[in-house]
Amino acid sequence: MEKNLFTKISNALEGSIHLDRLTRTLYATDASVYRMLPKAVAYPMSVRDIKLLVQFASEHHIGLIPRTAGTSLAGQCVGEGIVVDVSRHMTQILELDLEKKQVRVQPGVIRAELNQFLAPHGLFFGPDTSTSNRCMIGGMVGNNSSGTTSIQFGVTRDKVIALKTVLADSTEAEFKSLSTSAFLDKAKEE
Repeated sequence: MEKNLFTKISNALEGSIHLDRLTRTLYATDASVYRMLPKAVAYPMSVRDIKLLVQFASEHHIGLIPRTAGTSLAGQCVGEGIVVDVSRHMTQILELDLEKKQVRVQPGVIRAELNQFLAPHGLFFGPDTSTSNRCMIGGMVGNNSSGTTSIQFGVTRDKVIALKTVLADSTEAEFKSLSTSAFLDKAKEE
């Protein structure tokens, strides 16, 4: 991969992209036994950055590998493409709605820190994974994490109300449950 190819995307990002061997080697594995050296490692600072990375990857036929803490034992965040690590900058708790008992977060929020934030309000986010002190919400969603309290409180998908995402064509989409009437209204729009 030509360095000047990555220079264009590097200059466009608010965050950063790294091509050096050390950074790529650090991201060649997660908590699993799998190892694969990525082409680059990106640290996006915003949804705009993620859209730019998606466009770049699509134009150049490079895979994107989303990553948060890298605590999974299954190797999902290991690959030869561009590792997109949201754990550095996309770590904000954005909104708490006490009436609805809902919280909106960025994918790099650590589960334990989210629960520290929620505790004074008598709330918590389950499940209780073995890596709760370092796993992040984005990884939990991607893995549908479970844990010791899953039988009582459910797995991650049971707690997700909506996901704001960036699709392969770099457009944004929000995924959430729809009532039957809302679904039929949407179907008429198409």
